[in-house]
Order: sequence, then C-alpha cells, then structure tokens
Amino acid sequence: MSHDTHIRFLLPTDVITPYHNTEFDNPPPWEPQFEDLTSHSYQARRPLDPPPPCFSTPSPLRIRSHNFPPFRIPAVSDKLTDGFRILYPRNILESHGICRSDWVRFLQDLGIAARLAREGLSAIRSRKPTTPLIPHRIFHLRSLGAVYDGHFARSPVEEVRALLQIWNQCALERRKIRVSLQVRPIGSSGKKSCALIVESL
Repeated sequence: MSHDTHIRFLLPTDVITPYHNTEFDNPPPWEPQFEDLTSHSYQARRPLDPPPPCFSTPSPLRIRSHNFPPFRIPAVSDKLTDGFRILYPRNILESHGICRSDWVRFLQDLGIAARLAREGLSAIRSRKPTTPLIPHRIFHLRSLGAVYDGHFARSPVEEVRALLQIWNQCALERRKIRVSLQVRPIGSSGKKSCALIVESL
C-alpha cells in the first residue's frame, strides 16, 4: 500500500488535506477518544516560567506523519478567557511523544495567557520569539517566559496565538503536531466560538 493510499484511507471523505487555519472554516468532522480532564484545577503559575519540560526533552526517534485527521478542542465558553476543555487523546498524542502532563499544561497555559492579556499583561515577550538552538535535537529557551509586560496591548486572541506559535516551534512541530486557534462567529449575536485545531504533520 502506497503512502498516499494510506493517507486517503485514514481521512474521512470530506477531509481532503490537513487543516490550515482560517477564522471561519467549518470545524473538522472527526474527533478521537478523549480523556476529559477539564475538572483538573489550574495551578498558580505563569506560562513559560519555567519552560515546560517537553520543550527540552528529545522527540521520539520515529513518528508517523499524517496519521490522524484534524480534530478540535473546544473552548469552555464563548469567552476565550475561560480557557479550553482539557481533553487528552491518549492513543494519538502518546505516539507523538506528548504525555498527559504536557498536554494538560499546554491547554491550561493557553487559558492563563488569555486571562493575562485581559489584564494587560503578556505571558511572552512582545516581540516574535527567537527560533531556539537545537544541539542534539534538544531545545533551549533562555529568552522565553522571562518577561511579563506591565504596559501591553495585545488581545486575548492575539496572545493565545503567540503562545501557540511558541509551543508549535519548541515542542509540537518536531513531534509532527501543529495546533492553531479557530475563531468563528455565533450567528448574529456578536459572540465568537473558539476552538483549537490539532493536525498531524
């Protein structure tokens, strides 16, 4: 069986290519089996301080590409500052070297970052993050998570996307996972629905 044939077999008929984030796309129609850990309490911490352990641990030597269709992690409510449901698809993420504690911290920190932005604070530097050095495939983050701006003008959506970029660069993409934020309007109410889109690279 060719690689391309294998990909077509894995994806639903209405999903042709990996998801690429746009604010108004329909959500992926497939979802894996989740462990719902939403009831886990948030720890009193700030994102990236200290950097998550998975930023510096090696990736698995062999990870299959495009081995699951895109799926979504919904926000708790229509307010991004309420964070995301803590849903862990063990069968998928463990094979990519992402353990439960890493994923729980990732989802919790996105909510924390949104709440900090609402208060005018940043969980990351206001400039774009520097691409980490990769000696022996291990990431070092000396500059991330050290500064919390007192005067800050980034929306919760922008701050969550900035934190997603760091997680993607430093932990997820080298494990062949990418996560993006989807924002969609809810009818004519002016409210918006937020969800994370998780795709295999």
